Amino acid sequence: MKKMIGLAVAAVMLFSGAANAAVYRVDFAGLIDDGTFDGYFTFDDTGLDLNAMNYNFGASFETNLEFNYASTGATGSFDETTAGVYFLEFDNGSLTNWGMGGNATGINGFVQSTGLLDFRLLSPGYSGNSFLQTVNAGPQFALREREWEAVEVSAVPLPAAIWMFGAGALGLLGLRRRKKQEAAALQSA
Repeated sequence: MKKMIGLAVAAVMLFSGAANAAVYRVDFAGLIDDGTFDGYFTFDDTGLDLNAMNYNFGASFETNLEFNYASTGATGSFDETTAGVYFLEFDNGSLTNWGMGGNATGINGFVQSTGLLDFRLLSPGYSGNSFLQTVNAGPQFALREREWEAVEVSAVPLPAAIWMFGAGALGLLGLRRRKKQEAAALQSA
């Protein structure tokens, strides 16, 4: 019994911090040439500074990404294998700006150079050009009238799951102990 109480106290001390892991989805849309573009990306805020600029050159933040465009001059799409989100800027926990880019041949690490990217899309509040350039330095199209919205997809309170697991484990240990005591009582009788 003393061991179980000790384990319970240790679990309370270890897991009493309130940590949340949140996943967000950012939807975006706008105009290109005589057509439109749209898409989304998702990211997990674990490990990010939610009150500053977070850069991630050489990798990307997103877990899923889709970027589609259609106009007379160019039609196509990118996903997380050929594009990525290379910065996320937060202010008081809210996403304020972001930037993404991609290359049809895949991502070999992000460098903010228009010559290496087939497209670069920046949130409207961030300075810089958003463009789509067809492969092999073909015509360049401005990505304009950009709109976006970030929505929290899930927030998982980790301590609640741990408490439920701990209570279940303690219950199973109690049942096991009761069965042992009943078996011992039957043998001695």
